[in-house]
This record gives sequence, structure tokens and C-alpha cells, in this order.
Amino acid sequence: MPLDRYLYLDSLSYSRGGRMILSGLFLELEPSTIVGLLGRNGTGKSTLMNCIFGNCKPDFAYMKCDGQIFNQGYKTKKITYLTQYSFIPKRLTLLRAIQYFDLEDSPIMDIDIVKDRLLSKIGDLSTGLVRLFECLLVLYSKANYCLLDEPFSGLSPLYIDMIKQHILAVKSLKGILISDHYYTHVMDVSDRLLLLTGASLKSVQKIEDLVLHQYLK
Repeated sequence: MPLDRYLYLDSLSYSRGGRMILSGLFLELEPSTIVGLLGRNGTGKSTLMNCIFGNCKPDFAYMKCDGQIFNQGYKTKKITYLTQYSFIPKRLTLLRAIQYFDLEDSPIMDIDIVKDRLLSKIGDLSTGLVRLFECLLVLYSKANYCLLDEPFSGLSPLYIDMIKQHILAVKSLKGILISDHYYTHVMDVSDRLLLLTGASLKSVQKIEDLVLHQYLK
């Protein structure tokens, strides 16, 4: 693997209203790697992803994607982002959304729960099914890196298991940064774990580390 093929962040800092939310963060995300990002509410997990993708402007950051320096990840066309909020217009059918992402030849077309609903409009589906479909779009996108923010939130155990299976299915093709309050599911799929606490990232290995850093009691 080429040495410059990874998503690289150095000295990323972000403050708001005089409060330091992210301070000098360093992160490397290699292809074929899943990094789990844990942290309590309000610690800045979504802010970090937004800074990477380009929805937020950090105070300072040195960021590279496959050797290319960037300020807004979406402009590289190599980074895609599942936000906490639905992003597909309700008037679109599943097929039209797939066409918009240029994924007609991708494995997403062979997934039964998608294949059976191609002509259904997003607005006619359940919230859980929309979330599942949006997560599949991001995972099977042509981007090299996926940012997943709360992919399991509000989903049934069946849909959670499906998402975990598809995360592992695409792992060989891309690097994935995943954050969710269902931390056990994040731990199940992750190769390594980072805890965002006190505006800094700490490497953690096991449940006891999460207790030590007061993420768990």
C-alpha cells in the first residue's frame, strides 16, 4: 500500500464561543480499517466529522486525503459522510437516489430490502428503513473513506445487524470512521477505538479503559 494512501489529520482544533471543543487532534484512517470514535454527548464527535467533511471550519487543521492536502473533505470526492439527519429528498424513489449516487452497478442493487422497494418514494418508507438505506448509500459509495455518525440510532436490532454486516462487507474497499452511542456495536466492528474526552483523543483497548476515562461508570 502506498505510504500516502490514508486519511490524515494533524493539529485539528475547533473552538466556539470561547470554548475549546477540539484541541490539537491527530488521527490516521487507513484503507481497510474501521476506527470507532466514542465519547459522551457534547464532546465534539459530530463536530470532528463535520470539520473533516467541510461543514465546519476548524480554527486550525492540517488534513490530507491520499496525499492531497484539503480543507473541505467533500471537495476531494474521496470522503462521504452519513450525518445524524436524513439527507435524501422525500420525493425521490430509491432507484433515483441510487442513480444520483451513480451506484446502479454496485452491490446495493442486489440487497433484497432495497431491490424490493426500488420504485418506492423515500417519503413513503419508515424512518428506520430510510436510515438503513442512507447508510447503505454511503457505504457503497465510490468514496475511499466513510464517516458514519450515529448509524445505529433509533434502529431495530434487525437493521442494526444488517448495517454491521455491510460495514464489514465493504471494509476491504475503504476506511471507515464510525461513532454511535451504542458503543458495543461500534466495538464489534472496529479495528481500533478512540475516545474523545476533554477536547482530546485517547486510544482505548477495552471496556476497562472506558471506565478509567469515565465514559462508562
